[in-house]
Amino acid sequence: MINLPGRRGSLHRLISAILLGFGLLMTTGLTTQAFMSQELVDHPIWKELLETATANALADTPQPKPQKGDRIQIWKLSNDTRTDTAATGMPPFLASLAPGFYSEGDLDRRSSGFSDPDYAVLVTSLGKERLIAAIDISDLEREQNLIALIGAVFLLLNLILIIAVIAWLYVRLHRPVQALARGMKQLDPERPAQRLPVQYAQEELKDIACGINAHLERVEHFIGRERALLDQASHEFRTPIAVISGALDVLARQKLPPCAKPPLQRMRATVENLTEIMVALLYLSREPLTSHQDDPLEVDRLLPALVKDHEHLLDGKPVQFSVQVHQSLTLYVPEAMLRIAVGNLLRNAAENTYDGTIAVRLKEGVLSVTDSGEGFDTEQASRHYLSLLRNPIRAGSGKGLGLFLVRRICERFQWTLTLESMPTLGTRAGLDFRLQPSSASEKT
Repeated sequence: MINLPGRRGSLHRLISAILLGFGLLMTTGLTTQAFMSQELVDHPIWKELLETATANALADTPQPKPQKGDRIQIWKLSNDTRTDTAATGMPPFLASLAPGFYSEGDLDRRSSGFSDPDYAVLVTSLGKERLIAAIDISDLEREQNLIALIGAVFLLLNLILIIAVIAWLYVRLHRPVQALARGMKQLDPERPAQRLPVQYAQEELKDIACGINAHLERVEHFIGRERALLDQASHEFRTPIAVISGALDVLARQKLPPCAKPPLQRMRATVENLTEIMVALLYLSREPLTSHQDDPLEVDRLLPALVKDHEHLLDGKPVQFSVQVHQSLTLYVPEAMLRIAVGNLLRNAAENTYDGTIAVRLKEGVLSVTDSGEGFDTEQASRHYLSLLRNPIRAGSGKGLGLFLVRRICERFQWTLTLESMPTLGTRAGLDFRLQPSSASEKT
């Protein structure tokens, strides 16, 4: 089966179309056969037979007397229409025929009805007389009518059978398949251990349902193993991170030369960033609880601190952050989630801006980060972004994980991430929080 682009094929419609096409083909065939059998009744062979019989009659006696049961009968009549046809045994309507050949259909039309018996007639002019030769084709006509009747009954029965098969397919195949599709749509990822019913009368549908249930079970086992591994790894990483953090605290209390403080601050920021990533991975690895609501988080108060945490990325460059908060905004999300999402936008802007200002703006539920960097080709960046999402952690590269986390965070909290850029004109990245339950008020 070949589907046109953008079109979906239905097995039920396909089978119905095939059956209807078969019925149409059968109707065409039987109709053609009926016309061909009618053509046999009006076949030119009757004219040839009558011409031969007329020639033989003219060569024999002047007035041949047909025998009872003869297929071909010949009468010689005067052109006087008052001739007594009863005495000759000739059907009365034949006496008025002009010279020429008349098929069974011609006689039916002339007699304003169906003649019985049915004849093919040849009238030959003999001066003041006419020779009328007629062949009785009643048996052939009755056989043709019987064949046509049988064909019509056969066609009607087949059409009834086709309609019954289509209805049976709808009841026995289409409805159960629809029920199976509805069952698959009702599967909720937030409710594990769900399975499709397998009580189907059709063995094929039962096999499909069992196969889907087996696949669901394998997927759940796989997800369970991944979550267990992620939880275990996160807990294992917490210990060395805590050790490093403690060591940094000890170093911070020591008298260090001024040149050692910037590396120490970068190490502190890296440890804090790694801690947030571990928290985010643990949070995102679990299914969201609809009955649980996170603590309120004031975005307008957190935003300046986030910007300050990323100012070290601008060291040595004539670039500065500009923060504009036009409203207070409260979200019900973990702080680590917002820090990772916003921090990724700030870090990308800082790394790609070499001169000018990075404007950070919060207004009408949308956080935007606009830089004056070189910009980029959006189509090329989109392809690169999708490739990173498909393979978020590549060997020797740490850029994919940030994009992966931002994407997952936006999906979890129904945020919208937008990127607008033109080469040499800078980039504007935005986080739209308006689908996330929140409370906001304008700042004066």
